[in-house]
Amino acid sequence: MPGLFNQNLEWLNHNSNRAFPLTVEATGYSVDGDFRLPNDFIVACYFSLNAAHNVDPARFTIKTIIVSTAGITVIIGYQVGSEVITVCTAMVPRDSHVKHQAYRLGGFGNYADLDGWIVIDQFDGIDLQPAGEWSFDIDGGRLELDGVRPQIRGVTRLRAQNGSELSSPITGDVILRAGRNMRITPVLTEGQDPTFVFDAIDGEGLNEECICAGDVDKGPAIRTINKIPPTPDGDFTLLGNNCLQFSPIENGLRAEDTCSEPCCGCPELEAVTAALEQFGRQATTLENFLVSLEARVTQMDQVILGSRLGDRGCVQCEGA
Repeated sequence: MPGLFNQNLEWLNHNSNRAFPLTVEATGYSVDGDFRLPNDFIVACYFSLNAAHNVDPARFTIKTIIVSTAGITVIIGYQVGSEVITVCTAMVPRDSHVKHQAYRLGGFGNYADLDGWIVIDQFDGIDLQPAGEWSFDIDGGRLELDGVRPQIRGVTRLRAQNGSELSSPITGDVILRAGRNMRITPVLTEGQDPTFVFDAIDGEGLNEECICAGDVDKGPAIRTINKIPPTPDGDFTLLGNNCLQFSPIENGLRAEDTCSEPCCGCPELEAVTAALEQFGRQATTLENFLVSLEARVTQMDQVILGSRLGDRGCVQCEGA
């Protein structure tokens, strides 16, 4: 009877009495040996991967278990050489958990398109051990091969590229929405692949056609400056320094030499102007004085010359 009862256990109940989803060879112990993953915690785990990853399913392992009062975080990794990289994570909250509840595994990094679930039984066995962050290697946390499943062939994600900018991966239901002057029409024909037709239509803001008067040769376009080509987006960088700065204006750039600006402002200019005006007044006064001085010198010359050349005889010196 005991053997018969054990054979009739439900799948998840049976897993709570063994190390599944760990392999038979996995020890279940953390790297430091102070923590052991109990059998009654994880009772089911699977995730699907895109075949483009080209991975070895025997290298997936429990990487980290974080035990706290708020909940428990499970991190699954993949061994690359001597390093275990993060593949996906799941957070198990304590307050809302019920027995055999499933939690979604969220992909990380290059495995963002991963999809999977992990089923948690209870916290009894894990609460008998200390809380904290516990790391595992491939020997302690290796996962069973049947938990790693290939994804069905198809489009797993989309990305939009504008010039050199590439968007983040877009997964799930993707809606193609027509913008201004654009129409998107799905074509669904039985026996043929679904098709989307993109049409440019006349509407508000549509660019007007360039109407040229005659066949005018405008010459070749500028492709390089001093044999320096632009970026793939057509950008050409003008980089200033401490004294030369560039600022955008309408349809152009303004180059400003900040180091050659006047060092004097309006107050200093007013002081210099006042000094020049005072100098002008003093120059006028000096000029008037020179005119008066010139007249006096002329008068003195006439008096002196008249006294020396008069009709008096020469006065001889005594003893001559």
